[in-house]
Amino acid sequence: MHTPTLRRTGATLATAALAVALVGCGSDSGSEGADAGSESSTATTTATSTAAGEAAAGAAAAWFAGQLTDGVLVNEEYDAPDYGGTVDAIYSLEAVGGHDADVDAMTEAVYAHAQEYAAPDQDVWAGNAGKLVALATDNGDDPSDLDGFDALGTLLGRIDESGRTSDKSQYGDFANSLGQAWAVRGLAGAGAAEAAAATDFLLLQQCADGFFRQDFSKPKAKDQSCDGDGGTASVDATALAVLLLGDVAADDEDLATALEAAVAYLVGAQADDGSFEGGADLPANANSTGLAARALAQAGEDEAAAAAAGWLRAHQVGDDCAGALADASGAIAYDDAAVTGATQDGITAASSYQWRLATAQALPGLLTAPEDAAAACPAA
Repeated sequence: MHTPTLRRTGATLATAALAVALVGCGSDSGSEGADAGSESSTATTTATSTAAGEAAAGAAAAWFAGQLTDGVLVNEEYDAPDYGGTVDAIYSLEAVGGHDADVDAMTEAVYAHAQEYAAPDQDVWAGNAGKLVALATDNGDDPSDLDGFDALGTLLGRIDESGRTSDKSQYGDFANSLGQAWAVRGLAGAGAAEAAAATDFLLLQQCADGFFRQDFSKPKAKDQSCDGDGGTASVDATALAVLLLGDVAADDEDLATALEAAVAYLVGAQADDGSFEGGADLPANANSTGLAARALAQAGEDEAAAAAAGWLRAHQVGDDCAGALADASGAIAYDDAAVTGATQDGITAASSYQWRLATAQALPGLLTAPEDAAAACPAA
């Protein structure tokens, strides 16, 4: 896999956010290194893409681009825009290339709704603000003026002295390691002094086994560390940290070492069929596997990245399918059940958002798919 670049900086791909967005009343802040043994960032060592992988990723990107509504990913069942998922898709389409017009339209749409996304009414979602700051700084835009909204100031207002981010909402605080990773990237890109503390707090969320947990300790807990609070492994949080912070780690030895351990954990957590589970209560799925595939590719873990991409390919609708999926070539199913469910009914209004989100987040993970990896084509 080639090292994806962002439009302005040439930095490595700051990839999709959380594999399964934790929605806290509109927030996805709870809803993305170094090559093991190397002294440099994972940005310098990437797995090689294949011709088959590039074709598969291109098909997924084309299908997804056709699903946008005015440049935004929409949950059709509830007629609800998903600006966080749209940001994920921006980075994914940039990784594959060939969709500059779509990316520009999506970016403009996100900026136009920045306040609605990060600070609607009296609520403030820290992870969403961090995601906006990262997007803006990666594009060379001013994060303090996104269509009049100060995303950087909003984010800084939700970071305490320890570097921990938090939400302000009548519904609760859903801030976690996923949003924290976006905040770290955004703050680093903005050159904010708070980036160091935010990074230190994120590193507290990594357990000795190398994984990052998703949820923070309670705010008043004396020990805010993963090991101190018996943290549970999160493939999504672990892969996201590697993806977002690989280039940031080039000048931070502690972060680089942490990301090396995170990559080693991912290699060990991969199932024999190449897939990754999202957690104890989630099956092997395209979102978690897609994030992990991208992190492994970025880290130069060729064999593991190819295996993950092969699993994704087996959950992608082929270009010669008939019946209910004849018009869905390129789409990526969330899991085995989604493939089975689409056999008779195809992609429905009720299931379309799951397919769109899975495709948006996983499509760059296909780039390293083996040449002989076969697509899914359920019998009608």
